[in-house]
Amino acid sequence: MTLDLPGLLADHLNAAGDDAVRQALGAGRTIRRGQGHTVRVTAPIALHRAALRQSGAFAAEGARPAARKAHRVYATRITAAEQQPPNG
Repeated sequence: MTLDLPGLLADHLNAAGDDAVRQALGAGRTIRRGQGHTVRVTAPIALHRAALRQSGAFAAEGARPAARKAHRVYATRITAAEQQPPNG
């Protein structure tokens, strides 16, 4: 499953994520967009879910608005990918 991970989350996970998440990010492709960037990561949906859990601090009440939005956007992308019918 290929999903775009917001750069703010990618930077956090490169520093604080577990080995599997960091390896997936290292294998991903960085895409510059305006002032920021995204990382296109191809990994099983379980790894995307793990990355989302590990970046849970970004969804907390005290987090900056940009961090909360990045977490919400990534969560929405994961949910949308899970709801897609399998290619058959």
